[in-house]
Amino acid sequence: MAFLRRLYKMLLIILWLPIIGIVAFFVCLGGWGSIKRISYFSRIWGYVIVKILNVKIKVIGDYSSFKGGLIVSNHMGYLDVVVHASMFPIRFAPNVGIRSWPFLGWYLSISRPIWIDRASRQQSKKLLQDFKDTMDHHIPLIVYPEGTSTSGDDGILPFKSTSFEAVSGNGYPILPLITVYKKAPDGSNLSWHGKLTLLSHVWRILGHKEMHAEVYVMDVIHAEGRDRKDLSKSVHQKMEELYWKLYDKRDNNNSQQKLPEEKATT
Repeated sequence: MAFLRRLYKMLLIILWLPIIGIVAFFVCLGGWGSIKRISYFSRIWGYVIVKILNVKIKVIGDYSSFKGGLIVSNHMGYLDVVVHASMFPIRFAPNVGIRSWPFLGWYLSISRPIWIDRASRQQSKKLLQDFKDTMDHHIPLIVYPEGTSTSGDDGILPFKSTSFEAVSGNGYPILPLITVYKKAPDGSNLSWHGKLTLLSHVWRILGHKEMHAEVYVMDVIHAEGRDRKDLSKSVHQKMEELYWKLYDKRDNNNSQQKLPEEKATT
């Protein structure tokens, strides 16, 4: 049964990706107007992939008033990308290494992302300018400042502060998200991290009948003139504090910690 489920989902994805890719190619032609259009188009892409994979998303908190700025989330793998894309019209800032992936690198390029090359200091100024220009045009920008995906068992890794340079002292709002996944029925963790190979993990993900993700929307944070390192540490501290409350709640259903109010369920 799981094998047939995998084949069925693969067929739907294979049919969907070329269609969305062709349309996105024409939508993304042009300047900032096209980048804004593609951010909305990415939401359609994410929504359909989430439906194909049958990811049940519960959103706790309210993000309806967030119209632009920096979105910050912990990172547990590629599922984060489709989950967040289904929620927001956003522009991504993926690691430049993904650009060389067969097909997926080309596919992501269509969405006009801001490629992050942490090994190139020469690109840092251009990167920050791209960040600022994106937010100046009221396009929400999402980053995963841990710099890599994790299992989440050890909390949230310390943030790379580069992304926060773009908002430090500029008045752009920061919207922190905590993203967690319930374990699959077989007890496996849905995160993709460490030495797990991509293809084997995708094959396992496709075999699940359904998956459950919870996205906790925290209160908006403003830079208030703080430098990037102080800001990144402050945001990380607030996010990790909530994360451990959620982690305890996930493992101990009797947790009495006060959490954000549930606003929507997808």
